[in-house]
Amino acid sequence: MSFIRLSRRRSARAKSLTADEYRFVRGTRSIADLVAPAAVEVSRDHLRLDAQFVRVLVVAGYPRTVGPGWLAPLIDFEEPLEISLHVYPLETTQMVSSLSHKLVQLHSSRLLAARGGRLPDPEREVAFDDAERMRDALQRGEEKIFSVGLYILVRADTMSALDALTRKVELTLGSMLAHSRVAFLEQDTGFQSCIPQGQDRLLLYRNLDTSSLATMFPFSSSSLTMPRGVLYGIAKHNHSPVIVDPFDESLENANMVIFATSGAGKSFFCKLTALRNLLLDIDFLVIDPEDEYRALCSAVGGQYVRLASSSEQHLNRFDLPPASDEEEDRDPLAEQVAGLLGLLEVTLAEPQHGLSMKERAVLDRAFYQTYAAAGITEDTATHTRPAPLLRDLHQILQDSQGEVAASLAERLRRYVHGSLAGLFSAPTNVALDRRFVVFNVQALEPELRPLGIHLITSFVWNQVRRSYRPRLLIIDEAWSLMQYPEGGAFLASMARRARKYYLGLVTITQDVGDFLGVDHGRTVLANAALKLLMKQDAAIIDPVVAAFQLSSEERQFLLAAGRGEGLFFARGSHVALTIEASPAEHRLATTAPREVAARAGRAGGNGTATNERTGPRRRLLRDEDGA
Repeated sequence: MSFIRLSRRRSARAKSLTADEYRFVRGTRSIADLVAPAAVEVSRDHLRLDAQFVRVLVVAGYPRTVGPGWLAPLIDFEEPLEISLHVYPLETTQMVSSLSHKLVQLHSSRLLAARGGRLPDPEREVAFDDAERMRDALQRGEEKIFSVGLYILVRADTMSALDALTRKVELTLGSMLAHSRVAFLEQDTGFQSCIPQGQDRLLLYRNLDTSSLATMFPFSSSSLTMPRGVLYGIAKHNHSPVIVDPFDESLENANMVIFATSGAGKSFFCKLTALRNLLLDIDFLVIDPEDEYRALCSAVGGQYVRLASSSEQHLNRFDLPPASDEEEDRDPLAEQVAGLLGLLEVTLAEPQHGLSMKERAVLDRAFYQTYAAAGITEDTATHTRPAPLLRDLHQILQDSQGEVAASLAERLRRYVHGSLAGLFSAPTNVALDRRFVVFNVQALEPELRPLGIHLITSFVWNQVRRSYRPRLLIIDEAWSLMQYPEGGAFLASMARRARKYYLGLVTITQDVGDFLGVDHGRTVLANAALKLLMKQDAAIIDPVVAAFQLSSEERQFLLAAGRGEGLFFARGSHVALTIEASPAEHRLATTAPREVAARAGRAGGNGTATNERTGPRRRLLRDEDGA
C-alpha cells in the first residue's frame, strides 16, 4: 500500500520570491485546494479518496458487430458512471503497410495448412477477410484507423457498495457482448486516465476504424436524442444532452406546453431554444407580455413590433389572407368573418360568457356589409382592395336598426373612439419578413391584453397558412386568452391544425389549474408532443400530478426544483433535465433583475465598473492563477 500526497504545483517564479512573499502565496487558495482530496490511498484493485472508494474498469473485449449507440446501456445506467474514451488517430500509410504485411502472414498460414492437408481455420479466414476489407477501405480513403481506449470509473461510499456496483457494470457489459476487467495494480494510472485531463496513462488500446468508432459516440441519451436537433438541456440521471428537433418525424407535431411558476426559468428556456433553433432554419414568432425578448431580437436581427394604444405599429384584423392556388375550394371571406366573430367574442363578451346567438347573427351580417362597403365580396378578385377598419364596422352597427345592433355599437365604441381606439385605428403596417419576430404587448391595458394576443395569433395564423416553412409561435400568459370561450376555442383549433401548416404552437402558462380545468386547455395539452414541467407550487401541484400521472418522487422533484430544472416529456418518455447555457447565451437570455441592472450599469459607465466586495477577491484569484 502506498500513498500519494496531492500538493500545489510550485510556480517557476517562486524561486525569485522573498520568504514573506512565498509564504503569502502559499496561504492563498488555488484550484487544487478546491477540488483535490486531502490524500489518495492506492490499493490493489481500488482507490480511496478521503471517504470515497473508487475503481477503474477497462473494456478489453468488444463485440464483433455493433449498431449506432451501442453504449447506450452504459449512458442510461441506473447509477452514476464516469466513462472515458481516448481516441488517437493513426497514420493511414503505415496502417496500409501493416495490414499488407498481416495479409501476407495470413495467406502464408493458409498455404501451409493447405499443403499439410488441413482444413482452413475459420478464425484465420475471418481475420484475412477483415484485414483485406480494411486495407481496401484505407487505400480508397473511406476509413481511417484509430487506437481507442475505453475506461469506466465507478464510485461508492463503502467497499461492499463498490463491489456490488462493479458487478452490475460487468453484467451490463456482458449483456452487450463486451468484456471488462479491473485495472489491477494500475488504479492510480487508471484514475489519472479518467479525470478530465485528456491524458491516457493506461495505454490499453483497441484498434478501430472510423465506422466502428462512430458507433461508440457516448454523449447522447438513447431516449431523448434526435439526429437533427439542438441542445434542450442535460439529463440529470446520466448527464447526457437532451437533443431535440421539434419538427422531427418521430414527433406527432411541433407543439409544446410549458407549465411553471413565476421565476422558474420558462422564459429563459424559450429564449435559449429559440436562439439555438434558428440554426436549424426554424422561424420564431413570439408574443412577449413583459418585454423580455427585446435584447435577443436585436442580437439576431429580428423584427420588433410594439402594440399599444399609442403605438405607431398596427395590425388590422380585417385584412384578408393572400390568395393561394392550393385552397381554391375555400371561401377566404367566410373564414375571415368567422375569425372576426371570435375576436369580438373576446372584445365584447364577459369572461366565461359568450355572445348570444342573436348578437352573433347581427355581427355576421354587419361584417359582410362592412366588407361590401369597401368593395370586397366573395369574388377573390376583390380581395386585394384595401380592407376596412373597426370603425367601419362600428358605423355599420350604428346605422342598423334594432336594440341588439345599438347595444353592440355602444360596447364597441370605446375601441373606436374611446381610450382604447389606438390599437385599431390604422391599416396594417407590419410585415412578417424576418426570421425572428417579437410582438410586445406589455404596454397594452389589462383588458386589451387578451384582445391583443388574439389579434396577433389570428394575424399570424393567416400568414402561415399561405407560406409553408418551419415556424414556432410562442404564446406567453396563454391563460389570458384561454379564459374566454372563443379564445380558448381558437387556441385549441390552432393546436390541432398547426402541424398541417408547418407550425408549432408553444404555450406557456402559470395558471396550471385553470388551464387544465377547461376543455380547450386539455385539448391544447393533448395535442402537444413536447411538454416541460418546471417548478410547481404546492397549491397547484395536484392537477399537474393527475394530468401527467407523476410518481411521488417526480412530484417532490417539481416542488423542490431549482431555477432551470424540470421534467421534459417527448416520444412517450420523460426525463429530468437541467437547462444549461453558455456565457454568451446567458447574457442574451437572462432577465434576472440583478444581472440586468449590473449589465446596464456597465453599459452606462466607462466600462470599468467595480465592486467593493468582489473586486479585490477577483484580483487575488487572478494572481493565484498566475495571469
